[in-house]
Amino acid sequence: MPRMFGGPAAEFLVDVDQEAVVRARVRTLRLMRVAAWTNLISAAVVVGLVGMGAAIAYSTPLLILLFPAVTLAFSGNYVLWSIGRTRRTWETTGISPLAFRMSPAGLRCSIDAAPDSIFLPWNAVVGFRLRRWRGGPRLILDLMPGVTPTTPGVQGLEHPDVQRILHKKVHGTKGLRYAISTLRQPVAAIDQALASFSGGRVRVR
Repeated sequence: MPRMFGGPAAEFLVDVDQEAVVRARVRTLRLMRVAAWTNLISAAVVVGLVGMGAAIAYSTPLLILLFPAVTLAFSGNYVLWSIGRTRRTWETTGISPLAFRMSPAGLRCSIDAAPDSIFLPWNAVVGFRLRRWRGGPRLILDLMPGVTPTTPGVQGLEHPDVQRILHKKVHGTKGLRYAISTLRQPVAAIDQALASFSGGRVRVR
C-alpha cells in the first residue's frame, strides 16, 4: 500500500526493496567481471596468435593486430578499475531506503551516490517514462527543457554523478532511472500520486 505521511495529501513515499537492490548489485558486478576478463583473455589470445605468426614468418600486417589487443587489454583493465570504484561507492553510500518522495512542493529523488538529495519543483518535471530492457523495466525521469542546477527551486543537480546520469546515454536514453523491481510501490500507485500532487500534469507515460 502507498505510504502517505502527515495527512492524506502531505507526502507519498516510494520505498526501495533493499534486498532486490543487493541482488541487482551482485549481478551487475558479476557481469562487469565477466566483461573485463573476456576482454583480457581475448587480448592475450590475439597477442599469442601474433607471436606465433611472427615466429613463423615476420609479417607487418600481423603486427597491426596488436592494436586491437592493446584496446581489449585497456578496456578490460578499465572495467576492473570501475568494479573497484563502484564497490567502494556502494559501500560508502549504502542503500537509500527511498527512491523518491512526492509532496505538494515537488519531487525529491535519490541515486546511489546522492541519496535523498535531489529536489525538483513540479514545474521542473515533465514526467516518468516506462521503458523495458533485458534487465527489466525502468522508470526514467524527464526534466523540462532548460532545467539546470541553477533553476530556481532545484537542488542537487550539480552533483557530478547526477550530471553524468543526465547527460550520458544508457540503453539509448538519458535521465534519472529506477528499476521497477527495486520499488515497493506499484507503477499504477506512483502514477496516481504524481497526478494528485501535480494537478494531473505529471504522469507515468
